[in-house]
This record gives sequence, structure tokens and C-alpha cells, in this order.
Amino acid sequence: MHATQEDPKRPLLVIAGPTATGKTALALELANHAPIEVISADSRQVYRRLDIGTAKPTLAERKRVPHHLVDIIDPDEVFNAHRFAHLARAAIVDIETRGARPVVVGGTGFYIQALLTASPLGATPPDPDLRNRLTRELETHGPAPLIRRLHHLAPDRAAAIDLNNPRRLIRALEIAESQAHDATRPVQPRTTTPIPAHVLGLEVKPEILAERIAQRTEQIFQNGLLDEARRLRDRGYDRTLPALTGVGYAEALAHLDGQLSLAEAIQRTTIRTRQYARRQRTWFRHQLPTVWRPPNTALKAALNHLTAVSS
Repeated sequence: MHATQEDPKRPLLVIAGPTATGKTALALELANHAPIEVISADSRQVYRRLDIGTAKPTLAERKRVPHHLVDIIDPDEVFNAHRFAHLARAAIVDIETRGARPVVVGGTGFYIQALLTASPLGATPPDPDLRNRLTRELETHGPAPLIRRLHHLAPDRAAAIDLNNPRRLIRALEIAESQAHDATRPVQPRTTTPIPAHVLGLEVKPEILAERIAQRTEQIFQNGLLDEARRLRDRGYDRTLPALTGVGYAEALAHLDGQLSLAEAIQRTTIRTRQYARRQRTWFRHQLPTVWRPPNTALKAALNHLTAVSS
């Protein structure tokens, strides 16, 4: 009988950290030493047809090491941390039933937190009236008042999102205000329990990470990001969809529409990726108990964890 993730003797291994730190490479190397399967905790790799810009594991890599929660929805579908946690828990049971070890790999902290803590994050339903009011405020007064309000209501959420992204800002405030207004309602019992985990964070020096990000940005454009963005547009996917406002795709589409030169698109993608990596690093340091290791010692640390919990 295989232990479940509610069994504290079998803490779940999580490989986390900022983008471009080598999380996928570490997981693939780990699979050479242990029978693991990967649960992707990446908010963009869930989308089909978004491959190059999300640095998604290749089909060959996924054939070599099974990956779960990759390519599960279309770019115009809605996905959130609540849904991720539900699917990830099911994947954990499935993987362990077959005698393998689940390893969560990714940099979307909200997803990982929702999975491990049984947090209701992401379960707040849309409120059209509130969203319309916030949208009118944004159009009338600009983002500054909304940003100040979000910092007051939910400073952790404000630190974790791109405050320059109007859609993310409005959604974050929608959740924060809804939860504040509902604070007096009786708390509904949770149907899940927290999952004990060992969160291994990959730590790369900022100057080295900046170089990696610049190189990866050049690479994804060389590998065909513009063609991928063009195919998405030709399929009728609107560039305002959450999937296409992310780093890389927004810049590629802006170039295709004549709004940015290729050099400007690459530069802007690099800058936004660096900003995103800083937010990720800050979030993990404050929101999850993370053991930080440089990439050259992370494999040993991961193997030590798997060996310890298997003995």
C-alpha cells in the first residue's frame, strides 16, 4: 500500500524558485536517479499551443519523464490556483498508486501554496459588478489608487503580481475586496488537508540570473516565438486574453502588429522577465518555508530528501 501525501512520513518534494534558474533541468536529471513524475506548477504551461514562450518541456522530455498539468486547457479557458490544487492532488494520488514519486516543479507560488496549505486562494468567484466598478476607477483615476488599496488590503498579493498589468491588478483587488467583505461570514469547512512538503528553492546570483534571462529571451525569439504568436492570433485568440498578455507573447504580438521593433520586443521581454523573477524570489522568501540551494548542489539535496523519506 502506498503512502498518501497526507502521511507526514512522505513529505512531497517541491522544486521551486524564479524563472530561468534551472528547475526543469534539475527535475530531468533527478529522474535519472529516482522514479519520479513531475507535476508542473506553472501558470502558463497549462495552455496548449503556448510552447516556445513558456519554455515548456519538449515532447521528448515529457516522454522521458511524465509531466502532469501541462497542455490541459486552451488559451481562452479560465484556470486558477483552486483548480490547480484540485488537479494536482488527483495527480499525486495517481502517481503514487503506480509506485512513482510525485515531484512538483514550477515557479507559480500561488499554485504551490494552494496545493500545500489547502488554501481557498483562487476559489473566489468572479464578481461582475465589482469588476466593472474597479475597471471604471482604473479608467478614470489610473492605477495608482487601486495599487495603494491593494497594498492596504492584501500586501502579500500586491508583492506577488505585476501591478502594471491592469487585468491582474483588477482581479487581485476583486479577490481582496470580496474576501474583506465576506470576512464576517461563517467559515466553510475545508474538504482537504495541508500537505507536508519539502520546498527546495533554486538560488542563482542576480547578475548570473540576469544573463540567463537575456540569453533565454534571445533564444525563444530565435526558436520561433513570433511564428507561434502569429499562429495563435490566426486561430482567433484575442491578444487581451490572460494567456497572451504574459511575458513574451504580449511583446511578440505587439511586434507583429507594428507597435514594437524586434529589438524593442526582445528588450521589453527581457526586462519584464527580470521583474517577474524578482517578484518570484520575494514571494517564495516570504510566503513558503523554502530551503535554498544553488543549482550545483540542488540535485544532491533533492536525492537526499527522496532517500530519507523512502527509508
